[in-house]
Amino acid sequence: MGDGVLRAEDLRNITFEKPAFGKRGYDEKSVNDFLALAARRLDGRGHLSADDVRGMRFNKPKLGKRGYEPAQVDQLVAEIATAIAHLDG
Repeated sequence: MGDGVLRAEDLRNITFEKPAFGKRGYDEKSVNDFLALAARRLDGRGHLSADDVRGMRFNKPKLGKRGYEPAQVDQLVAEIATAIAHLDG
């Protein structure tokens, strides 16, 4: 991702921070499942559109779990939407 080009491999290796203690972010499984779909699309498989990505919403994790930091996930989702839009270009 350092060169500005988002690749499927980037999505397979991404890590996110936890939200601040006492806060609940996004459910990890929901985010990971989405990233797997997005990686397939960046590999040239699948049918995920940029609009699908922009409309993506994630559940909160179960009580007692913190999940992923929402701001980091949201930033990556925006980058994925842009990358897919360029594929569809």
